[in-house]
Amino acid sequence: MIARRALPALLGLLPLPLAAEEPPPLSDAQVLLFETPHLAALHPPLRLDYGFRREAAGHAPVEDAIRLSILASEVPGRRDVVPEFLTGPRAIHYPPAPGFRGNPLLLFALDRQARELSAATGGAHAWFRNRIRRALALAPSPERTTAPFEGDDIEAAEIILHPFAGEPRAGRFQDQRLRFVLAESMPGWIQAIDTELPVGAVRETIRFAEAVPL
Repeated sequence: MIARRALPALLGLLPLPLAAEEPPPLSDAQVLLFETPHLAALHPPLRLDYGFRREAAGHAPVEDAIRLSILASEVPGRRDVVPEFLTGPRAIHYPPAPGFRGNPLLLFALDRQARELSAATGGAHAWFRNRIRRALALAPSPERTTAPFEGDDIEAAEIILHPFAGEPRAGRFQDQRLRFVLAESMPGWIQAIDTELPVGAVRETIRFAEAVPL
């Protein structure tokens, strides 16, 4: 089980300057993912449900669920979040995230990604985490797209990253692609988080399912 001290480690995925001297402005991708109040319009208590699916060549698809309980916070405009990140043997027991403006699903998903890559390669978890953070700092501006929601296509923004391109230490994961789709009119903003790896035809998706009153 991940102890409460793990939350500061997760915050290591939040934007930081690339150098110690002049902090550069945040990229548009960083602002959208981490500095936008994704939870402000929600009326707690409620639960955000997401579906998880993993596909890999030669293996049966795996499906699971992620649930975020959104509770009122003592701080105006912020929410306390209690996560259930996957179930059974895949479950990662992240601690509650108090006083969040953005949707911490991003932190949980990216932390899990760094953990999976560390386990697969023997590389340091912090190194993969920092490569993802750097890729976000250098990311191009989000692209306009659409996303399905309640039977309609709504306006959304898409961010695509290749955080390990050209990095030998990432091994076969150099070609990995991360994709984020966010839409203001969707509860919690996050419509999709996708991971694709051409080697082995591996694809993992996290998709918004529904908002459930508690």
